[in-house]
Amino acid sequence: MSSIITLPIRLPLEITYRAAKLGLEVVRTVAGVLERDEADRRAPWPVEEDVEAYVAEPAAVEEVEHVEALVDFDAPSPEELAPTHIDSETVVAYESGPGDDVGAELHVDAPWEGYDRMRAADIVDRLQVADEATRAVVRLYETQGKARSSVLAATA
Repeated sequence: MSSIITLPIRLPLEITYRAAKLGLEVVRTVAGVLERDEADRRAPWPVEEDVEAYVAEPAAVEEVEHVEALVDFDAPSPEELAPTHIDSETVVAYESGPGDDVGAELHVDAPWEGYDRMRAADIVDRLQVADEATRAVVRLYETQGKARSSVLAATA
């Protein structure tokens, strides 16, 4: 029974002890691998006699006979070699810019009679009790017109 009570204390201590033991073995292994042998010492700097042994003799250059290239005056010119089926004119494949029909246009009527004469605060008060459809229409109409931030915030 007492072993169960002391388990929370013994378990972390046992884990720590085993981890330290494993770490010590790893350090010993790494230290053994890193021990230097006699062959690991750096080589001494070369002295002048050693350097002279490695100096290369200049390479001999061969004389090359000069040959002039003959020109074939009967050969076709580059213009004659060009294919005749390729057009040299530029052709516009796509032209961008404003056209007559720029796309769909949306027009929204005032959400209710007298909307344009109302103050923003009055519209916000009315939107507090309005349904989602009315809020959506007010948002569309307001973005096309005055775009009052207080009214747009009330439609969100």
